[in-house]
Amino acid sequence: MRFNTAAILLIAASGAQGRAVSGRISDYTWDVTQWQAGLSHGNPADPTTSWYVFTVSGAGYESPELGYYIPEFGARCTGSGAGFPLASDYSDCPLDSNTGEAGNSVSARIVPDAHSSQAHIAISYVFSNAGEIKNLTAAAVTDWARLRPPYNFTLVPSAIV
Repeated sequence: MRFNTAAILLIAASGAQGRAVSGRISDYTWDVTQWQAGLSHGNPADPTTSWYVFTVSGAGYESPELGYYIPEFGARCTGSGAGFPLASDYSDCPLDSNTGEAGNSVSARIVPDAHSSQAHIAISYVFSNAGEIKNLTAAAVTDWARLRPPYNFTLVPSAIV
């Protein structure tokens, strides 16, 4: 798990003030909560189906490095994958009506991993800024759930224009 105290404080401050946080793009993080990703039959040596469920959110963020504003968002993602290696297409994640802006979208998918020993899940946030479509994507690599309860962590997305 990656914890960045400065980013947590910036996100908390933005929520309290109701406006965008300003800073370096390398300090921008997404909060992933209630994360679970598992193998449907629980055998990591022979996976054939898998699933994931989690919530992802990001504070509004403005970075001089980027030259554009990243709108606040929150979404709940669920999906499944199949085959060997395990994989899936992108599935839409419904946006939280309190934080999502019209026209923006969040989606997630299982990314193929030849060993299937860990969950590789890509999360994509697509939004419009000044008439241009922007895409931020982050990849989470975690152990499959087995008996582990849901947990929380942060991700640093990368910009894809």
